[in-house]
Amino acid sequence: MAQRKGGGLMCPRADLRLFGRRHALKARFQTLIHHAQYRCHDIRIIAVESAQGWRMKLHILYQGARVVRDRGTDQLYLDFSHARIAGMLHAYEIVDMRLAKKPDR
Repeated sequence: MAQRKGGGLMCPRADLRLFGRRHALKARFQTLIHHAQYRCHDIRIIAVESAQGWRMKLHILYQGARVVRDRGTDQLYLDFSHARIAGMLHAYEIVDMRLAKKPDR
C-alpha cells in the first residue's frame, strides 16, 4: 500500500479510487465507485443515487476472482460517504471471516 504524506494509507490505484458517471441526466442521479484493498483483497463499493437516497453494492475480489457480490438494496444511505463507510466496514467483516475459516499453512 502506498503511504500518504499525512501518514494514512491510500489506495494503490489512485486513478480508480473514486470515479463516477451520470446515471440519468434528467433526474441528475449518479453512480460512484470506491476502490480499496484490505488484506490482499480488492474491494469495490458501488453507490447508486436514487430519489430516496443512496443504495450500496459491494464486490470483493481475491487475485482477480470474485469472492463476494453483495447487493445491499434494502438499506438507504444519506450520501455517498455514508454508503462508502458502511461498505468498507461490511467488507472488512467478510474478509476477516473468510480468512479466519482458512487453515494456517
